[in-house]
Amino acid sequence: MAKSIFLLVFSFFLISSAHAQDVLKSAEQMPEPVGGLKAFYDYVSANLKYPEEAKVKKVEGRVHVTFIVEADGSLSNVQVSKGLGSGCDEEAIRLIKSAPKWNAGKQGGSPVRVEVTRPITFKL
Repeated sequence: MAKSIFLLVFSFFLISSAHAQDVLKSAEQMPEPVGGLKAFYDYVSANLKYPEEAKVKKVEGRVHVTFIVEADGSLSNVQVSKGLGSGCDEEAIRLIKSAPKWNAGKQGGSPVRVEVTRPITFKL
């Protein structure tokens, strides 16, 4: 009986950890935008819509956005880690959520999930 409980608990642990897939802060090969950082910031420049409230209040600065580059290159869990307010935070999130896929990070030659933070600059 004790052996079967142990196996059940151990099996549950293996299944849970396999599904959780750790998110790395750093990888042997870090993820990068397809076409490089220049292509990413060209995308940001072409698609950024300066929020009206920020224009009226003359808000400028950087919003730092943290997100996960998944093993398939898609971006998820987009959050503001340092914001400006006045609609800039929401616009930065919108930009990242609609951004093209990235090249995934790699650890030991295999694609992995990696957390990345990038600044989005708002300048009038």
